[in-house]
Amino acid sequence: MDDVSKKRRRRRKPPITACDRHHICFQKRFWNNGYAKALCQAFVRPVPVVFHRELHSILSTVPVPSGELCRNAWNKYQKNKEEIDSYGICRAIAWLYVNIPDVEFRRAMQIELNFFAEKIG
Repeated sequence: MDDVSKKRRRRRKPPITACDRHHICFQKRFWNNGYAKALCQAFVRPVPVVFHRELHSILSTVPVPSGELCRNAWNKYQKNKEEIDSYGICRAIAWLYVNIPDVEFRRAMQIELNFFAEKIG
């Protein structure tokens, strides 16, 4: 194998200003239908790539709550969509935590909230 292909395969460290789109409710392959999918697509925020990668090494997936809980959260979101869409990452995570009363889901949201509160503030 030549040096060029080895270099291409290496993961480069992104510039500190580079951002990714983070789906707060992830992995998309599990959040893939109905109200869960709608929530997954609505709650996306830009985060620095370095923090995004670090979070995913700590938390591999967010459990999907029941369809009823997702529907209830979606309806609440729709009533205040414009305001909620303006929330930063921490406030958006907190909104989901409050509005989806599922124990496993909330555990994952707490991990994300603690992580981003420490990294971003």
